[in-house]
Amino acid sequence: MYAQLAAAVFLSTVALATSYQGKLIGSLSELAHQVRGTVYAVDEKRLRITGFNYDGKGPDAYFYIGLHTNPSATPDSQGIKIPDEKGSPGILSAYNNADIILTLPSGYTLQQIKWLSVWCVQFAADFGHVIFPANFVPPRPTNIGEFSRFQHGLRSGDITVLDAKTFLIPALHYDGLGPAAFFWVGTGPRPDSTGLKVPDEDGSLTRLKRYTGETIQIRLPGDLTVFDINWLSMWCIDFNANFGHVLIPANLNVPPYIADQGMSSMNCEPLTEKFHVAWAVNVSHITLELTGIIADEDYMAFGLSGSDTGTQMIGADVTVAWYDSQTGPRAVDYYMSAKSQCSNGVGVCPDIENSTPGTESVNDVSGDQMNGITRIRFTRPLNTGEATDKPIRLDREMYLAWAIGPINPDKRAAYHTVRTTGSQKLQFGRNTRYNCPTLTNKGSNEGKAPWTVKKLSGADGKVFTVRIGPAGSDRGYKAITGRTSWGIALYINDSIIPELTLKRGENYTFLVESGDSDANQAKYHPFYITDDSSGGYSQYTTPAQREAVKIFPGRNESQHPVDYQVGRLCEWEVTSNTNIDAATFDEFFKGLRLRCSVNGTVGVFHWTPDKNTPDTVYYQCYTHRFLGWKIHVVDDYPTTTAGSSSVAAGYYCILGLLLFFLGFQCW
Repeated sequence: MYAQLAAAVFLSTVALATSYQGKLIGSLSELAHQVRGTVYAVDEKRLRITGFNYDGKGPDAYFYIGLHTNPSATPDSQGIKIPDEKGSPGILSAYNNADIILTLPSGYTLQQIKWLSVWCVQFAADFGHVIFPANFVPPRPTNIGEFSRFQHGLRSGDITVLDAKTFLIPALHYDGLGPAAFFWVGTGPRPDSTGLKVPDEDGSLTRLKRYTGETIQIRLPGDLTVFDINWLSMWCIDFNANFGHVLIPANLNVPPYIADQGMSSMNCEPLTEKFHVAWAVNVSHITLELTGIIADEDYMAFGLSGSDTGTQMIGADVTVAWYDSQTGPRAVDYYMSAKSQCSNGVGVCPDIENSTPGTESVNDVSGDQMNGITRIRFTRPLNTGEATDKPIRLDREMYLAWAIGPINPDKRAAYHTVRTTGSQKLQFGRNTRYNCPTLTNKGSNEGKAPWTVKKLSGADGKVFTVRIGPAGSDRGYKAITGRTSWGIALYINDSIIPELTLKRGENYTFLVESGDSDANQAKYHPFYITDDSSGGYSQYTTPAQREAVKIFPGRNESQHPVDYQVGRLCEWEVTSNTNIDAATFDEFFKGLRLRCSVNGTVGVFHWTPDKNTPDTVYYQCYTHRFLGWKIHVVDDYPTTTAGSSSVAAGYYCILGLLLFFLGFQCW
């Protein structure tokens, strides 16, 4: 009874203002055909017009928007037609005091818009318009922080106000032992007994059950909105006890609540706390939206696992999405036939480049990149019928494959930096649930200094080992070269991509242990020397591409000319002792472990630069790009310090003994 009286007192003191329609943009100017109405922003993609009137007598009238890129400050024929509230692109009919919601076409957001008009195309006539305020920021879901932690193990992740009535509470924990605990809202500086119950995620007003990390949504009852309250609490009415609460900021800029529309029209799940996937099914197609806190020119890949029993990369069908600084949002259909860089249709390849080519099944790509958050939306069929595309089933859970990583200079996905952990699955045909908190970019540390590049000179020895090793996180290959690798790199004399200085006219031997089985492209890295800073010669498929670069052949152990050489695989691998963020390569290297194939032999590649060899060439992988680095070719060696020579001499002495016992001849 006391709770009921308190609720009545609270409701009587709430000053319920005019129903919140969204953020006000302004009123339509009344120029012709009785056009009038008030325009609000619902969110980044939608406009609401209340009290909309139009007599319907214009011969060729549509809703038009003008972009900031349009030099005209007022409506003109350079505007863009948008569909009506029913999604129809047809000529507008009559409206009488109607409340309608318009949705922008793919690729546009309200931040891009300068004006909205009822525009007659035939006569280039403006029947009425509204100009958007400068620097207009549309409503967005807003993060308000987590529950304070007072009693009964209550805690949560950061709570998001999705719209004027809806809270998203992630990672909610509560022991369930409160005798009469409820979600509770009210006014004033802190929770008290004059509050009001809020139904739980199931719409129930029974006492709260135990929560063990669930993500839930709760909605304010009746006409109550977030603008009418100052706090949200978990409150025990029997003991007037506040188990924990969060304060509601003043002047929130959030979307209005629209029944059966808005955020609730899409599903959403966090894949990680920095990467979310949202989706909506429309008959035979699915629209997906990937949102992530990622680096510029990084991609977000999402799709279906290559296995029906768990998450598996090989055989996975994913869309790779990123924001290109030159061309804008991109999304490309990929098929993963192997755990390797795409080479001749094998590996992580776009469908259209696969060894069994498919078609590009992704369309309607749109997106933006703001404040370190990238958002890409696209549509694809549920079932394309192609071998490289897996059908999306709506009647069951499906295992996922996803990753985040850098885009190569050739606009292909490189080796991931973050990927699916364990086996994750989703049911795409489920009842709509939006379980994603607002992504907030809290900033990142300053860029990490690259490792010092080792410099090896032929003056200290003429034999070099060639092995494979990890590319070295943010300080390694990418930081040194300014290019993105697949996640592995060439290790010369067990150093990551050192710069070599070799003298014209002298003979050098490279002992190649970078993989010799072309049946396993992920472990096959033939060694060659070229003037191409990217490498991957076998990926050049046209005469023009091959004529643009040059190979500098060597000789094998039988002194026969060869363009490249292969040898058994010796690979430095990351272990549990590897310090991924090590400040120096030497510290990083201490945690690696060398694993060599018991089959195969060491490949021998003799090479002699001559007067026709450019001053700078590159040692590279013949089948994959972005693994190697520079060779400086000189007429005379520069002066070196005694210290560096003595260290190198010790290394080459050991190599010399190895070669002697193996029966190799040093040139």
